[in-house]
Amino acid sequence: MLQEPNYTQLIATLLNLKTSQVQIVLELTAEWSTVPFIARYRKERTGNLDEDMIRQIIAEQTKAENLFKAKLTAINGIEEQGQMTPELMEKITSAETTKQVEEIYKPYKLKKKTKAMIAIEKWFQPIADMIKEGKEPVEFGSDFTELKKEYSEEEILEGASHIISAEVSSDTHIRHDLKLTLSKKWNILSKLKGPKMLAKLNEKDTAQIKKFDIYADFSAPLWKLKPYQVLALSRGEKLGILNVKLEKTDEFYDDTFGGYLHSIKNTKKTSLLEDAFSDGFTALFKSLDNEIRSDLSELAEDDAMESFRTNLDALLMTKPVYGQTILAVDPGFRAGCKIVVLDTLGTPVLFDKIYLHQKSEAKQILKNIINKTSPDVIVLGNGTWVNETQDIIQEITGIDIYIVNESGASVYSVSKIWKEEFPDLDSLDRGTISIGRRYIDPLSELVKVPVESIGVGMYQHDMPVKKLEEKLGYTVEDVVNRVGIPVNTASSYVLNHISGIDKRTAKKIFSKRPYASRVELKKVLSDKVYEQAIGFLRVPESDEKLDNTDIHPEQYELAKFFIENKWDMSAKDFFENYESKLTELYTDANASTLEFISEAYADIGLEKRVYSTHKKASAKLNPDDIKEGMVLEGTVRNVVAFGAFVDIWLKSDGLVHVSQIANRFVSNPADELTVWEKVQVKILSMENGKIQLSIKEA
Repeated sequence: MLQEPNYTQLIATLLNLKTSQVQIVLELTAEWSTVPFIARYRKERTGNLDEDMIRQIIAEQTKAENLFKAKLTAINGIEEQGQMTPELMEKITSAETTKQVEEIYKPYKLKKKTKAMIAIEKWFQPIADMIKEGKEPVEFGSDFTELKKEYSEEEILEGASHIISAEVSSDTHIRHDLKLTLSKKWNILSKLKGPKMLAKLNEKDTAQIKKFDIYADFSAPLWKLKPYQVLALSRGEKLGILNVKLEKTDEFYDDTFGGYLHSIKNTKKTSLLEDAFSDGFTALFKSLDNEIRSDLSELAEDDAMESFRTNLDALLMTKPVYGQTILAVDPGFRAGCKIVVLDTLGTPVLFDKIYLHQKSEAKQILKNIINKTSPDVIVLGNGTWVNETQDIIQEITGIDIYIVNESGASVYSVSKIWKEEFPDLDSLDRGTISIGRRYIDPLSELVKVPVESIGVGMYQHDMPVKKLEEKLGYTVEDVVNRVGIPVNTASSYVLNHISGIDKRTAKKIFSKRPYASRVELKKVLSDKVYEQAIGFLRVPESDEKLDNTDIHPEQYELAKFFIENKWDMSAKDFFENYESKLTELYTDANASTLEFISEAYADIGLEKRVYSTHKKASAKLNPDDIKEGMVLEGTVRNVVAFGAFVDIWLKSDGLVHVSQIANRFVSNPADELTVWEKVQVKILSMENGKIQLSIKEA
């Protein structure tokens, strides 16, 4: 009988945590507490677990529950068919993943019976067992004689072979050992497809062929394969440019067959047994090929997503710039450069357009707009025609120009969000507003964009959309709640990312502004949502100073007592001196609670977004003047596993390979560089449109 596991103990062992930590997290999530709320306001109970560990606990519980359900489904399904055996039960109960359970159960889910099932129903199992013992047909005895009265010898031996093959292909121990061997010794091979196949590609995919030169004749052990290489091979295969396969050698077969003979206590190889094993091994190998390739892809996707998360976090933590009039330009040639002027509140007050090929007229239009609106800064999207647009602007004015990343602006401009916000504007005008507002407050704008379209990752369009949205959604959630949002100035789209607040509630909060205190939000929110959200919402206008801090209202009495009486004592000493009083005011209080309160109170009104990622345009460089060996200032646009892409004002970003970041070994570029960081780079080479840069030689 399958016993449901103790999930708390299972997860605690797996993640090396105390069972009490796992238990409280699972209890709180069952009560609809959010991850940000648990991490910040229940850390006394969880032992200071952060958001990532809390999410890992939740994910492991889901994985374990799904595995148990899969086993239960398989067992019930096989038992209903009367096909369950002790060996089959042991295989299912010992399976470590849902994939393994599905492989075991797959033959029994088929509407059509497998050849092995039919053979078992014909009572060929005893013959299969004798073959496994190393016996030849002449040694089979009376069972064989009786069966030959109804079936031919050929049919009996073939059926017995099918039974053995099925046993081999579904044996969890053989599978585990072979997978371990393959993971250590297997090579992945890649070759460019033949000219006839490449000739069938469309024009867009044909242009990609050059990018896969390095994989045109490629071989590497699985254990040496880098995550970005896995993703590149996968993309080349999907585009129809590469043939990718895992190497199959006799060594794998011989070792596995030897192990199989040992497991069935047989030292005698027979042709019957070897043929049956060979068929089972072929099926098992094919299944493992798919499983290992899938595992590699999943690990590579997780690695790429982690890089994306790091980059996105840095981008969202860009310091806002409020109170300026903005002239925003979306560079373009055929459709023209769209222009919008945003007032100090970010509201569009003027729209226009210029054409780059009508230079004199474009200059005059820009002069008129500048004279009329007196913009503090000019903001350009970093599209294809940004350099030409910058040239024209710098010829007529000395106003500071900033370049912002416009990735996702076009997706965003035709989204439901923008149709709600500016229903009467066309998509190009909406996109230009987005570009200007990204300078003012990147966080508020980027939460409106599908995260996979923001453009600070690699291979994101090759990844499962649901998984990508979930992982990157956590980053947005963490940043919004880390920053703390002034409720009276936030859009409903930002409020939607606050702990416990859904779209409907966000719109309700937004429609009933302004609020004079956190207490007033009780009129709008349910008790549970108020508990989960209020610590992450700021009301700077409130007479209660604590309403503009990270301190939760449930901690106010504790905070006021501590702030009024702490003098020069440390949080630890204060807690030891007043423990009974403090726990009376706040049951879960400990020294770390007081440290949190002290830090939060000291940061009243402080803007937590610290990065200055906006790129200020300098005097224009002529691309023809940029040569190998020059040292230039660049801006980090993207940090990936193998290095970083840096904008040096050319059409394409240059690559700083991980080996060129520092005069020491760098295992993770994200430990050294941040998106939008300013860096000095030396141009190493400029060939075939690829720019190689070095920071360590600059």
